[in-house]
Amino acid sequence: MLTNSRVIVALDFDSASDAMALVDSLGSSAGHFKIGLQLLTSEGPAVVKALVSQGKKVFLDLKLHEIPASVAGAVDAAAKLGACMVTVHASGGTAVLKAAVAAAKPFPELKVLALTVITSLNDEDLRDIGVPDAVCVQVARLARLAMAAGCHGVIASPDEAALLKDMLPEGALIVTPDKKPSSPRKICSSSYKRDSK
Repeated sequence: MLTNSRVIVALDFDSASDAMALVDSLGSSAGHFKIGLQLLTSEGPAVVKALVSQGKKVFLDLKLHEIPASVAGAVDAAAKLGACMVTVHASGGTAVLKAAVAAAKPFPELKVLALTVITSLNDEDLRDIGVPDAVCVQVARLARLAMAAGCHGVIASPDEAALLKDMLPEGALIVTPDKKPSSPRKICSSSYKRDSK
């Protein structure tokens, strides 16, 4: 079976043995795997190295949100582990995004993806943290910020993929997590594409 390069398999486990069992069971049918904070915190970088040594592509979903120097250091470390993608919160601002992109520049295989609005948040949640706009407006705003800072793509909910496809430059990556049935997000309107600031 040929590898589907458009599918990234999430290794949401707390043990390397469980993660590698899934990798082994998928064999050559999967080539891209996501390692998030759960597995990385539990098992450390060895699991990343194990996947890379097998020729697998590793997406480190770190959701970095720190001062620019710390984000740059983490991106550099991710690159040296052999990751092909790493995430940083777009809400960290331009300086953070640019620091991530600059740290990735010596590593052409590493793509910096900006997380717009985490998929568990809805409009009311944004208001709780002082963002008066609808999720779609904030997603569009942060996606533009990420592109201006030189990021290679964005992370957004499946509902926002069409909005972003029309809005982002050609070649920009849009990575979406599996949509949960209970997702609180509303469908995005195309009216947010151009006029949202």
